[in-house]
Amino acid sequence: MIEFGVFYQVYKNHGAVRFVLENFRKHFPDNPVTLISDGGDDFTYMEDEFGCKFFMKENIFGDEQNEYDRHCYDARRTIEWWKRQKLSCQESGYEYTMILEDDVYVKEHFDIQAPFQLRGVKSCNRITAPILREISKCGYEGNYYGMCGGSIYNAKTLIEIYDDVIEDISQNHDKLLSEELHFRPLGAVDCNITYHFNKRGHKYEVAPWLGQVTEGNLDLPVIHQWKEHY
Repeated sequence: MIEFGVFYQVYKNHGAVRFVLENFRKHFPDNPVTLISDGGDDFTYMEDEFGCKFFMKENIFGDEQNEYDRHCYDARRTIEWWKRQKLSCQESGYEYTMILEDDVYVKEHFDIQAPFQLRGVKSCNRITAPILREISKCGYEGNYYGMCGGSIYNAKTLIEIYDDVIEDISQNHDKLLSEELHFRPLGAVDCNITYHFNKRGHKYEVAPWLGQVTEGNLDLPVIHQWKEHY
């Protein structure tokens, strides 16, 4: 039974992409994968080999030409990232979407143990006090974020809140970033998706399938921070 589709943003590291997809396909041969090049190389040749749908997009992470701040996206780049999530969710058609990255090692098959909204790593980051205040203004609570590679979110929820989130980012994102340094995590996409889910009553949880090299829990089905090809 297929439970989720995949969003995988790539750049130029062909060896890492091959490692990630080869290991993912060993255990999830039929899950739909949306592969998006962030203004990097053309990975069209991997479509048939790994059963992916490939898209070439503009660079938003930052490169030697645009010299973007790689740690903090402005509103325009954040909206483009959300557009890519929506595209991936629509391409797969499944209720959940997994985020893959070049440093993810899928070791074995796992059950995502639905239902949930956001599930990521255990050793996550605490949301800053000013961001928590923005969440509380909406009548909800937040705590941590850790939506790195290997994490999974509820795709149906993302589609439902998408228009409201885009309007929110357009009106408020850059203004908040300019107010004080503690809003800066909103420019990181793993915090941003958690923030906007939290603001609409959807909680972050620890994923039972996901470990990290720094945590030492390498016996779990999916490992983040696997830097062999990164």
